[in-house]
Amino acid sequence: MPTVTRTVTTPAPLETVRDYLRDFANAPEWDAGTITCEPVDPSTPVGVGKQWTNVSEFRGRRTTLTYTLEADEPERIRIVGRNKTVTSEDEIELSYLGTVTTVRYTATFTFHGAAKLATPLLIPALQKLGDDAERSLHDALVKLPTS
Repeated sequence: MPTVTRTVTTPAPLETVRDYLRDFANAPEWDAGTITCEPVDPSTPVGVGKQWTNVSEFRGRRTTLTYTLEADEPERIRIVGRNKTVTSEDEIELSYLGTVTTVRYTATFTFHGAAKLATPLLIPALQKLGDDAERSLHDALVKLPTS
């Protein structure tokens, strides 16, 4: 299972960062691969069980996953996306020290079916996706209010 981990910091308070990241509808702003991300049921409040339909681009192809918020804790968010080809487990750990919030983002990919056979070939593309996501995550978080 390929795993990509990146860490970014921001002067925004932990609660502000957490509220922003736990609403996966914001993913197009901070996840370089995401094109759109819409709530499955807009009337459902953000919390464990909330789902989003995410359209992403990877290696020139668009793919749609249904993401579910599986953990919604003060310093940990877990969002898992699934379709017939891949399961993407996104673990976000938050910490605050002094005047800086640190976000540690880990994405683990489990490929299914024929895509499973290509897993070793996908690792370089996943690392590039991680690099792009690190930049876009940083750029989005530094724009959040600092008070």
